[in-house]
Amino acid sequence: MAKRPRSPSPSKDASGDLDYDFWVSEIIDDRASQFQAFFSPTMPAKELQNLDRIKDASHRILAWRKPSSQRTLVGSVRTLETGTDDDGERYGGRHVLKVLEEMRVEGALVVARYYGGVMLGPVRFAHIENSARDAIRAWRQNEDSEGLKRRRVEDEDMEKASLIVELADRDQNILVLRRLLEEKTQKMQPQAEQKASPARHPIPAPDYSSMPLERLRQFDKARDSTVAFLLKKIDEAEKQNSLKTASPGPESPWPIQPQSTQKDTNTAATESVASKDEPVSTKEEIRKTASSAEDNSSTDPKHVKRAPLMPFEEEESSDDNDES
Repeated sequence: MAKRPRSPSPSKDASGDLDYDFWVSEIIDDRASQFQAFFSPTMPAKELQNLDRIKDASHRILAWRKPSSQRTLVGSVRTLETGTDDDGERYGGRHVLKVLEEMRVEGALVVARYYGGVMLGPVRFAHIENSARDAIRAWRQNEDSEGLKRRRVEDEDMEKASLIVELADRDQNILVLRRLLEEKTQKMQPQAEQKASPARHPIPAPDYSSMPLERLRQFDKARDSTVAFLLKKIDEAEKQNSLKTASPGPESPWPIQPQSTQKDTNTAATESVASKDEPVSTKEEIRKTASSAEDNSSTDPKHVKRAPLMPFEEEESSDDNDES
């Protein structure tokens, strides 16, 4: 039995098929034989089988699984068209189609085998299936990364739209806070120095829609800092205004005494001054006069205090009292 001629190894520098949309597996080496798979979800099966980079392979085992163009009685049910091409490797196409069905993918799949002169037996089918799975995994990995990129782009677009609206609203809030701070600051100044704030021309709002996302994030942080600063200044101004309203007038350098105490002090001071100016004899005369006046008031009937009369009570004469 004649052995199959040995085919050349696949060239890794082949560039004639780089424009095609297909994914390649790693090369499996076993006793001078090599296996490499190619998968494409869009290329026609025969075009994938006739790639320039595998035209020297001993076998180009092909299988495809694609949507069918035939109509069915139930329009919503999708039908798939499948097929195989062993290309001299008996039952090889069946194993390639098995991988497509197990991994539930649609497209064309080719496994190129380069015969090395030694017959491998049934293990060659395991190499065919493993290389086919590797090519599909490469495609899925790319799809996952592309899906992540698409989701990332969608998330960034949503974040950008949200930041544009938030920044426009925040700019209006900052204008209101600045006006409020100016009013509070004016109240802190003396009334004579208060002046009407000059009219300001409105500053044109930045064109946020033309900015990249990173720039919008920087603006968002800056606006947060501005709002926090203005709120802090407004609180400080309100505290100072409240203290200014509650504080009394300027304090007198001399303590204020009660009116009665002040009068007593003035009287005592006057008496002390008078006592110093009067001679001693005059003081003694004043004392004697005061004591004699007290004696006369105690003996004189005119100075005797009488109880007040009750209503409708007639006063009895002193003569009647004497007779009784």
